[in-house]
Amino acid sequence: MPKERGRSLSLSLPRRWMEDMLHSARRVPVIAGERPIKVRALADARRATKNPPSWQSLVTKGMGMVSMKIPALRHAYMPYPWPHLYEAPYSVASVIFDRMYNGEHATFMAPLLHPERLTLGKIQDKVQSWIKDPIEAHGVLRRLVRNAKPPRLIRRFLWWSGMNWNGCLRARNFGTFGVNTVANLRGRVLQFQTPITSVWYYGSVSKTGEMMISGACDHRVFDGYTAAWATSELESAFNNELLEEVRSISREAKH
Repeated sequence: MPKERGRSLSLSLPRRWMEDMLHSARRVPVIAGERPIKVRALADARRATKNPPSWQSLVTKGMGMVSMKIPALRHAYMPYPWPHLYEAPYSVASVIFDRMYNGEHATFMAPLLHPERLTLGKIQDKVQSWIKDPIEAHGVLRRLVRNAKPPRLIRRFLWWSGMNWNGCLRARNFGTFGVNTVANLRGRVLQFQTPITSVWYYGSVSKTGEMMISGACDHRVFDGYTAAWATSELESAFNNELLEEVRSISREAKH
């Protein structure tokens, strides 16, 4: 019987940009935690709404609102020309999503400026356009693909300069916080790495009306107390401002 052998495969562009992202994240001292938040009223309001806003848009806008209340969520550790923190004047959500690219599922990341100022509908429409439109239709997606094509040394320099040299460009291109989930696949993330200050994962809603929020943050920027405070403020936003916005969407749909 002939001996079976494997084969070598070149890294696709999506695997390249994930490799580059993880390389940038390797020296970030991450702390992580999770907390259940009560979302029964919001979940009920979504069920009563035709074409309700996605949980992704709710968490994205909610964390944007929380970031304006807690400035530390808009901070970034900048090592050059001397170690200091940069504070962005507004939040930028790095929205993480899956879409097909050249025949494979690929994880894309796209910055959404000041989500706290946008309606839930506009956030959802923007994310859906990133998922469904051709890559060429969006500059942020074209840039991600383009920057994955050069040799590794050049790619690493692009990420290093973007992350470490100018706080304003870092915030606009990489985000002040990230939003991700695997809840639609009934999954749960157990380990975290992030090159930006924080990334927030949300789970599915339980039968008791709770949602698990997991967060990973750069410990040089803020501590576990601030992360717990952020999830508490997110719970408040879910049960007040965002709940009212969902209910207003439901009322408008009935007229």
